[in-house]
Amino acid sequence: MNDIKVILASSSKYRRRQMIDANIPFEVVVPDVDETPNESLSYKDQLADIAMRKANKVLNETKEMGLRLIIAADQNMYFNGKMYQKPVDEKEAREFLYEMMGSKEIYAYTGNAILLVDNDKVLQTINITDQVRMSMDNISDEEIDNYIKEYNPLDSCGAIVFGPSFFHLEEGRMSTLDGLTLEYAIEMLKNIK
Repeated sequence: MNDIKVILASSSKYRRRQMIDANIPFEVVVPDVDETPNESLSYKDQLADIAMRKANKVLNETKEMGLRLIIAADQNMYFNGKMYQKPVDEKEAREFLYEMMGSKEIYAYTGNAILLVDNDKVLQTINITDQVRMSMDNISDEEIDNYIKEYNPLDSCGAIVFGPSFFHLEEGRMSTLDGLTLEYAIEMLKNIK
């Protein structure tokens, strides 16, 4: 995939797994940025803005690294007029799941920021928020308990880890649901001469 460094600006194990599954060699640089949303922006633009903050922070920390692709993202779940971040504990994870159960209108929004840079010069930029719609079946208390034990969803927005058969992707890309719309980075890598 060309002789270019790829930097994932994220501590997310889900995003790391996406990169590994796509056979993209990468290194991780975790950006320490303020993730407070800019409320003057639309909800989708807030996520794109936070993703760009992460990418720019890593750009500034890696200025001497030559040609590289910096990939950053920020995600949130949205359901019934409410934004869902990561649950603070198992009790809140259960509450989230009970609220969303039986719905076909659960949305994941993923802000993506991808920078192609050479030292400190930005050559190309993608900054966009993608959306997916998913559904969740009605399930039993026992199924919720088993899900929480097996998938440990405390580090996932809305306590949703896609995998169990009671979650269904209705519209959009699986990569967006997983936390990073990887197709943008793959396309950019393919086009590097």
